[in-house]
Order: sequence, then structure tokens, then C-alpha cells
Amino acid sequence: MSRFPRISFASAALAFAGGLVICACSSSNSDGSGGGNFAGASGRSQNGGASSAAAGSTAQPGGGTSSGGNGALGSGGSSTTSGAGTSGVISSVACPGLPFDDSGAAGEGGASDAACTGVEAEAESVPVDLFIMMDRSQSMGFTLPNSTMTRWDALKQAVQAFVSAPSAGAIGAGIGFFSLSGGGDDTLDCSVADYEKPAVGIGPLSTTGPKLVKAIDAIPPAGLTPTVPALQGAIGYAQSWATAHPDRATVVVLVTDGYPTQCGAAVDQVAAAAQAGYAGAQHIKTYVIGVGDIAKFNVDNYARAGGTQRAFLADDSQAGDAFLQALLNISNSKLACEYAIPTPADSNMVVDPDKVQIVYTPATGEPLEVPKVSAPGGCADSPNGGWYYDNPGAPTKISVCPCTCASFAAGRVDVRLGCSPRVVIR
Repeated sequence: MSRFPRISFASAALAFAGGLVICACSSSNSDGSGGGNFAGASGRSQNGGASSAAAGSTAQPGGGTSSGGNGALGSGGSSTTSGAGTSGVISSVACPGLPFDDSGAAGEGGASDAACTGVEAEAESVPVDLFIMMDRSQSMGFTLPNSTMTRWDALKQAVQAFVSAPSAGAIGAGIGFFSLSGGGDDTLDCSVADYEKPAVGIGPLSTTGPKLVKAIDAIPPAGLTPTVPALQGAIGYAQSWATAHPDRATVVVLVTDGYPTQCGAAVDQVAAAAQAGYAGAQHIKTYVIGVGDIAKFNVDNYARAGGTQRAFLADDSQAGDAFLQALLNISNSKLACEYAIPTPADSNMVVDPDKVQIVYTPATGEPLEVPKVSAPGGCADSPNGGWYYDNPGAPTKISVCPCTCASFAAGRVDVRLGCSPRVVIR
């Protein structure tokens, strides 16, 4: 039984399949056991990631490890495929946190807080809003093997199943298409501003679902693949939506079946667009669904640059089913790793944003502290992962780095308010 009173925050949120325990803390010398003073047992994450680094990792100070897996375009402005922890490289391979010391957390000045006590609260899931930017290029009209259906037909059926799925719940969604002209009109197809105007704006699936299906049905596959301006426009629209709806998690879902062939055909430009969205003030993440065999090349780099772990692949043999499962996985928030900061029930309680700890306790093993980074770009320089605020000046959400998100398997995530982060990485 918990030593602390439980509070239910109906408006609190987290983009996690399980619970999030939030502790408003004060200095105390109370005894703790197991996972420490804040071992609330009900918070569980189901992210499906491993709780240890992948093979090929190298030892890091403090008992952690850092994977040498594939990197992505980071704040350094160049794309690379090796060396997690190098400036500019944001790894999505599972990484461990730092050994957790419940005797007190050293802040930026090096001083140690006494062990914390406070109030526990289990937060609710953050509802997710998807903005789908769908490739409608000519190759989407290819007939699937051993079938009379085209890729486009299969995706339309998958979207129809998605919008009517019982698990859709409070999901919101909107959609846009590229190219706009269905031909080779650079004036129209390369306009970022025009891609910021959705074919169907984001709204509850109960309202927008039929509109999404109708929009796909009304647009035939045609034209080239202007991926760069399409993604930039999609991110621009998502940024505006996220600013107006800070209580929701807004993400872009890029759907494509090939290389960019118009309006900037270099694949690193696509990764740069995704990275800019993730590094921006709204921290828009880009999920990528690659359709067909050729799509599997480079799409992982787009996803990693956009702050997500890896691309979803839907090969032609199972394009519809794989596309549906990808949409359900993304919208169920198991990969988002985004938390809201609830308002304490005690109106006199003042939350200091500089005194927040994130502690992950795996189902088996010792608790680990997730260090704080100043912004998404800081994830590249932290071999032990990290977390950051959506708005450091007036935070409403907490997000964790891709490699930290990948490490959260079955276990508990505690947010400790009133406790200084033991490590702050700038």
C-alpha cells in the first residue's frame, strides 16, 4: 500500500500505454524501499522496447551504455550512420538511464536534496492527433502481387478500417496529399504554403473519419514525389495545430512509396525537414510509413531525424494490413513518450520546473534516473538518454529522447516534482 494519498487528475495526461506516477515532493528523510520513496506500483509502460542497450554498445561513465547503432540527421546538420553520442547524431537505439540515488538528487550546483516525499498521482493518456501526409504519386497506382488491387486501393481500405476501429477512441486525424498537381507542375507542387492547407483538417475521427476516406477516394494516384515541401508543409500545419491544442500530442505521419523525385530530390533534405520539425518549439515528431519494397531505403533515417525510433514498413504483399497496424500503433501513443504536467490538487502547491526528476523502474532491475536535456537536440549528446520540456519558460509537457523511449519496456515511470535532476546536460 502506498504511503502517500492518491489523487486523480482527470486533465493530466501521458502518451503511454500504462500509467505515469507524478510526485509533488518536499525534503524529507523518510525511509524508502524497493524502488525508493516513490515506488507507486500502478504505473506501467508497454512501449515494447528493451530495457538495455542493443548489441554492439560501449561502456559509458556511471554504469550506462551507449549503442553504436545507426544515427540520423541531428542538430549538427549532417546525416550519419554510426556513433551514437556524437554531436548532431540522435540515436533511437535503446539506452539506459543513470543509476538512481534515492538518498538525494544533486542539482546543477552539485548540492544534494534530501530524499523526497509527497503526493502520488496516476495520469491519463494524452490523446493523439495525427496529420497524415500521403504520397499519391503515380507508383501508388501499381497493382499488388497476386491481386487486382492497387497500393492506393489497399491504403484506402486500411484507412477505412482505421477510422472505424474500436481502439481509435479519442484519436484525432487529418490528411494531405502530395503531389498537389498530379503532374509535374513545380509552381504548385513545390509550394510549402499550399501543403500547410490540409485536404481534411485534424478533428475527432468520429467526425473526420468519413472525410478521410472520401478524400482518398477522390484523388487518383498521379504525379511525381515532392517529399521535401510536402513534409515541411505538413509540419507547419502540425505546429499551428499543436500550438492551439497544447493538451494533445500532435504528430506527422509521412506515407511514401519511394524516393523524392521533385522539388529537392536529395534524401538528406527530407531528413533535414523532419529534424527541423522535431527541434522546433512544438517538437513535432515525424512517423514514417514506407509502402512497397523500394520504400525501405532511407525511411529509417527520416524517422530517426524526426524523433521517432524507426519507420514502419508495409511491403506490397501485405500493404493494407501493415499500414493499418502502423496507424493503430502510432495513434495508441506507445511510441510517443510524452507526458503532461498535472495541476496539483492543492492550490497552494507551487511546482518548480527546475526541480523535476524522471525515474524509470523496469519490471526487474534497479531504478534508473533519466537525465534532463535542454532541448531535443541535446539527445544527441547524452549516451544515457534524457527528457526535456515542450516550453522551458512555461512547460506543459515532458518528452523523452528517442533512445529513452526505446528503453521503456514493462516497468514504471515516476515524475518527481520538487526534486532537482541529478544530471542536467546542456
